[in-house]
Amino acid sequence: MFSKQSNGHRSRLRVLAMGAAVAVSSMTYSSGSYGLATWFGAWDYVLRHDEEGQPQAAFARLRGENGSLLWLTCQRLVSDADQPPVPFATVAVAQKQFLGRSDTHGRSTVYWFDGGSPEVGHWVYRDRHGQIPDPGQVRAFIDKLAAAQSLTIELSNFRYETRQHEFRFDPKDARTMADRFRKDCNDILRKSDL
Repeated sequence: MFSKQSNGHRSRLRVLAMGAAVAVSSMTYSSGSYGLATWFGAWDYVLRHDEEGQPQAAFARLRGENGSLLWLTCQRLVSDADQPPVPFATVAVAQKQFLGRSDTHGRSTVYWFDGGSPEVGHWVYRDRHGQIPDPGQVRAFIDKLAAAQSLTIELSNFRYETRQHEFRFDPKDARTMADRFRKDCNDILRKSDL
């Protein structure tokens, strides 16, 4: 059914959701759900399905410099059996430096693709990561990512000292991954506009 993956491929997928560890070799089973791992060049990609076989979560990850990680997440989160699932999509950067916490409106964060004009977004900060919580900003970010070959993000700590994080990728791989992520996310969120 599935060939055994090398240790190098397994180590690329140790953690694919912020706040929750998802250990994946080729297929992971837990509580009736399963996930399939794929690679788009340097991108790690996992699509997790629920017990009925419907897409439940998609995670894409890219390693940057100095241990930083760029994450794309789209998920229907089930936190309580009595409540409907909460759908969300986010872009996040995790890194080693402690950033502190921001309020719910987030901190202004500067980023740019391919050395172009800087853009400012309001990212929510929690400990060692910052993330874009707004669905419209997530869509715009993924659209730009799909046409780029590099990304620079300036995260700021609680003293507003900035640190740049660089991510480099093959544009063809980024476009293929972004197309797949948008398709899977639309299936997860049950809409057609990501």
